[in-house]
Amino acid sequence: MLRAVQHLGYLQLDPTNVVARNQLLVLWSRFGRYEVADFDRLMWRDRSLYESVSYILPTADRPLHLLRERAARRGETPQHERMMAWLRENAKLRRHVVSRLRREGPLAVTAFEDRAVFSWTSRGGDDDRNVSLMLHFLVRLGEVTIGARASGRRVFTLTSSWLPKVRPLAPWAAARLGTERALRAMGIATYQELRRYRALNYFVTREALMRLERDGVARRATVEGLAGDRFTVAGLSPGAPRTTLLSPFDPLVIDRVRTEELFGMRYRMEIYVPKARRVRGYWAMPILHDDQIIGTLDPRMDRAARILEVGSLRFEPRAPRDRATRRAIESAVEDLAGFAGARDVRWVGARPGAG
Repeated sequence: MLRAVQHLGYLQLDPTNVVARNQLLVLWSRFGRYEVADFDRLMWRDRSLYESVSYILPTADRPLHLLRERAARRGETPQHERMMAWLRENAKLRRHVVSRLRREGPLAVTAFEDRAVFSWTSRGGDDDRNVSLMLHFLVRLGEVTIGARASGRRVFTLTSSWLPKVRPLAPWAAARLGTERALRAMGIATYQELRRYRALNYFVTREALMRLERDGVARRATVEGLAGDRFTVAGLSPGAPRTTLLSPFDPLVIDRVRTEELFGMRYRMEIYVPKARRVRGYWAMPILHDDQIIGTLDPRMDRAARILEVGSLRFEPRAPRDRATRRAIESAVEDLAGFAGARDVRWVGARPGAG
């Protein structure tokens, strides 16, 4: 699991929990059923992974991500400037948070008093949530990190007491490493797609990509029917064929434009689409079959009844629908049900083997 996260570079955090949390589903798609306790051990005991604002990241990548934290502290973007100005205006609240964490150790957001002088005003519903926003900003700056989860709620601690002290990479080294890591994770990509690859895109530069090509690490590649220069890693070998389901936030499909170009499937999340207008379903999971994405199905975990309900199975026009393919989909659903803790699967729509 650790090697998989190091290869991908990140696991995206998202509060949606229709079947299981995204970070757990991404690993399930690659390994099948596993013990969540093993993942928790990597997070909270071994500390080989750590939680940032939006991602779970490999601790070994701290020298890389320190550069992003330092850029935020310098006010690199207008958003960073506004954040740093708000922190200066609320220095009293900042001292209160940091001093209590230093004295008492890990604490939940409810442990702190709101000593802010200026409230944050935005269109995103952050008004008057000063303590949680202070902690959010301190995590972005690398001063505070998440040291535990209690009933799903974050428990905060000082980064210096939780993660090893490291030195940031030189910018040129971070650009080379980040660009190569993003390319290895994607397998094949244009420069612009590399620039969109989450958690590592900040470090990607065209100069680093060209240097990787000159050094024989990266090479040009073409995809039949698609225009534009693409790159891949020299000597990269494909994984073993398998059938699995992908979270909507899986790195393989999170870039929707790339998904449509490479796999020929237009895919969008429909969580915020009115039910009557949904095409694929609320939590439609793409079906990866060998080297194709052949459709989606829409599962939902009924935790009270411990049943995984599956509806809205949709095949792409050119998808194989032979008995072996349909059985492979059923097998993937059964494994997902077992991983999510279901005792049974209920097919609300047509089963893959029907017809």
